[in-house]
Amino acid sequence: MPDSPHHTGSPTTGVTDPAVFALDAAAGAVWLGLALLYLAAGRAAALRGRDARPLRHSIAWLSGTALGLAVTAGPLARAAATSFTGHMAVHLVLGMVVPLLLVLGAPATAFLRAVPARLGRGYSRMARTAALRLLVHPVTAMLLATVPMALLYWDGTVLAVQHHAVLGPLLHVHFVVSGALFAYAVIGIDPHPQRAPAWIRAGVIVVSIAVHGMVAKHLYAVAGRNGLPADTEQAAQLMYYGGDVAHALLLVLFCAQVYRETGRRLSPGRAKRRATTSGGA
Repeated sequence: MPDSPHHTGSPTTGVTDPAVFALDAAAGAVWLGLALLYLAAGRAAALRGRDARPLRHSIAWLSGTALGLAVTAGPLARAAATSFTGHMAVHLVLGMVVPLLLVLGAPATAFLRAVPARLGRGYSRMARTAALRLLVHPVTAMLLATVPMALLYWDGTVLAVQHHAVLGPLLHVHFVVSGALFAYAVIGIDPHPQRAPAWIRAGVIVVSIAVHGMVAKHLYAVAGRNGLPADTEQAAQLMYYGGDVAHALLLVLFCAQVYRETGRRLSPGRAKRRATTSGGA
C-alpha cells in the first residue's frame, strides 16, 4: 500500500496561517493562564499569612505548563502535524509527562491555601461526593486514559480526528486531563478523601504499562497497512520506549511514596521491636 501523508493539510503551513496562529495563541493563553493562576494562588496564600509551599511544587507545576506550551504551540506542534513520530512525541509529553508534573505541583493544595476557609470547606464537601470519588478511583482513571489511547492508535483509523479543527485540540485536552486524573489517582500528593490501597494503585499502574506496550507493539506490527503514515514504525518504537521511561518514573515516585507512607504508619515502638528482632535473627 502506498504511503499516505500523516497530515491532510499543507506541510508548508506556518505561523502566517491565521488558523495556525489562532491555535498557537489559544494554546499559549491556556498554558500561561494556568501558570499565572498558580502563582496568584501562592501570592494569595502568602497574603493570608499561610506558610510558603515547597519550592519543588512550584517548579513542577511551572515546568509542566512550560512543557505543555512547548509541544502545543510553535515549531514542535507544527512538526507533529506533519509527522506521526512527532505526533507520538507530543502524545507522550501531553499524556504522561505534563500530567505528572502538574499533579506534583499539588494544585488543589495551592487552591485551598489561597481561598477563605468557607470556600475550602465547600471544595472538601464536593471532593467527597460519590461521583468525584468514582472519577478519581484508580480503575476509572486508568480506563479513561488507556481505552481512548488504544482506540486511537490500535490501527490508526481514527488518527484523522487529531486534524479536525475542534476535535484535534480537544484530543490534546483529553490527553492532559485523563493523564492528570491517572497520576493523581496513583501518586497524587493533594488531599484525597478516600485514597485507594497501595495494591490497587500498583495494579492499575502495571495494567496501564501492559496496555501501553501492547498498543505500541500492535501499531508496529500493522505499520505499512491501513493507510498508516510511512513513519509508523518509528512512532510505535517511540511510543513503546518513551512510554517505558515515563512509566519507570511513575513507578519510582509510587514506590517512594509507599515507602514514606509505610514509615509514617510504623510506630517508634514497633520499629524498635522490628529492629531488635532483625538484629537478633
